[in-house]
Amino acid sequence: MEQGSVSGQTGSSEDICCLVFTRTALYDTWLYLSTDGAVARNSGYAATGGVARDRDGNWIVGFNRFLGVCSPFEAEVWGILGGILILFNKGYTLIIIMTDNFKVAQILTDMDLEDSGITVFRRTHRILQSEGEWRIKHIPRNQNLVADRLAKLSLSWKSSLQVIDEAPKDI
Repeated sequence: MEQGSVSGQTGSSEDICCLVFTRTALYDTWLYLSTDGAVARNSGYAATGGVARDRDGNWIVGFNRFLGVCSPFEAEVWGILGGILILFNKGYTLIIIMTDNFKVAQILTDMDLEDSGITVFRRTHRILQSEGEWRIKHIPRNQNLVADRLAKLSLSWKSSLQVIDEAPKDI
């Protein structure tokens, strides 16, 4: 594909993919970024979490972040945005984003998000259009348990962004 070109498939449970080529990566390997959002039903407080692994499943970095009040949809996108920014900052630009929210995967592959009323969607989409090479993959919820656990931990901690360099023993 040429720089800036896009391929995709929407409306099915198949992988939803978009590719953007812009700069040389410090690391020439694809990372798998699993992200999730969590919202407490009683308070409406939201948090996000995620983990990046290499192709062998080795932990590269994890994170979680308390968001305050927002929708489950927005929490999912905040997780993707946080994860890609952490990975870009560490020099990784080849990212397979894995989410258990099919609608989020569809919307982020939509090339017409400039009119979205949700700022985090527009910001995430803009970064994905301008940075690295990425793909979005919808995965079943039972394959996203570590990201889910990290998000739920942040709900109880109510902490700002926590970057986790080593896999916690209890996850």
